[in-house]
Amino acid sequence: MSARTTRTATALVAAFGIAATMVAAAPGSVAASAANACDVVAVTDLADAARVQVDAFGALKDLQVDVRAPGTTQVLATAGGFESTARPDFGVRHRSAALPALASLGRYALDVRYTDAAGKPVRCADSGELRYLPHPVVALDPATAPVSLEKPTATVTGKVTLRNPRTRAETPLKNRQVSLTFIGWLGGEIPQSAVAGNDGRFSTSFTYTSRNASTVVQAETNGAAPNTTELPVEKRKVVIALDTPSAVAPGYENRFWISGKVLYRGGDGALHPLPDADLATVGDTCEEWNSYGSKCGQIQISGLHPETRFIWNRYTLHGDTVLAVTHRPGALLDGVSKASVTVKVDRTVAFSGLKATKDPQGRLTIQGSTRLGYGGSSTYDVYRIQHSADGKTGWKTYRSSYFRRTAPFLSRLEPGTFPEGGAWRIHFEGAKGLEPVISPSFTVGTP
Repeated sequence: MSARTTRTATALVAAFGIAATMVAAAPGSVAASAANACDVVAVTDLADAARVQVDAFGALKDLQVDVRAPGTTQVLATAGGFESTARPDFGVRHRSAALPALASLGRYALDVRYTDAAGKPVRCADSGELRYLPHPVVALDPATAPVSLEKPTATVTGKVTLRNPRTRAETPLKNRQVSLTFIGWLGGEIPQSAVAGNDGRFSTSFTYTSRNASTVVQAETNGAAPNTTELPVEKRKVVIALDTPSAVAPGYENRFWISGKVLYRGGDGALHPLPDADLATVGDTCEEWNSYGSKCGQIQISGLHPETRFIWNRYTLHGDTVLAVTHRPGALLDGVSKASVTVKVDRTVAFSGLKATKDPQGRLTIQGSTRLGYGGSSTYDVYRIQHSADGKTGWKTYRSSYFRRTAPFLSRLEPGTFPEGGAWRIHFEGAKGLEPVISPSFTVGTP
């Protein structure tokens, strides 16, 4: 592969992002050999046609670029004062200081000179072209005021001009389309556009929320280098205020709720509702439920403005824990005062309304309800109906029935299948995460 072919391959790398290793590994490639070091591309700096840009696989020592008319050997000017920065994909980009004014506008050949790692001078003729011609320039004005949650709308203004690289004179580009890019939620780009007036000036507005990840703004127009600025911000702190207690004791395997308001502390020191909140939870996990799936918590924002309230529908963790409501970071936010809730699971099974009655046909009906903390569940447990002649000892099970946890239950014993007199009770032998419990004893009454 010739040196010119190698430089062409490198140009493809610079233009289309082809991996450097693909060029370096090509069979017979001079790019892979130390014998040839002209793997550089010199072009006109997109931001300023009076500057030269050189892309290479690494930093270049003593870098200079000679400018000459194509087909001649006379050097008309030399670009120096290069600043080097690493490229996002690979390699290093070198940008020169402004060239001295050339005699005329036009296109010029570029020869790159530098010193290699061994201290030997390297000269790469015809490494690129300088388009020394008028070119578009887009400029952004400094922001007049910072954005904040109280004043979230920013007005971005600027100017589009045609710059002569020789005289540095700029003339307005009227009716020129300008593309602007703002940063939204999770760093996503939000495009907007504006059209320059007869004086080349353009203006657009953008309203920020607590979700915007950055206030960086980029403006570009066809043929010009993008111009980027970051708008100033007065940040505010988010405050999560709970409506519910900071400690709860829900029942085992039941749902419960955490609710509250999302506020921010303004520049006046007072708390204000935070619109378009982006809440997050800490400590929330999906607990194993059964063979069909799991139960997870869900947090919902209701009434974004002016209420800005949230409800966190949680499924009980099997263990005691601490849950917290917080807010994701944002460009307009100065942190968050999160709200924590201590959860202590109520594992006690209680009974209420227990009674035994005998109907005219002699059937015994035992009914009542169980309670596990509070709430409801679709889990079923075994409860044993027991009898004792003296109500103290000799308890014997006469029926074992499945009843839904935290629900009413009803059981009937047919005549001749149970003893007369004595006392009855319900025995819960326990379950996963639940302690055994025995109900108070009760006697048979009239319906």
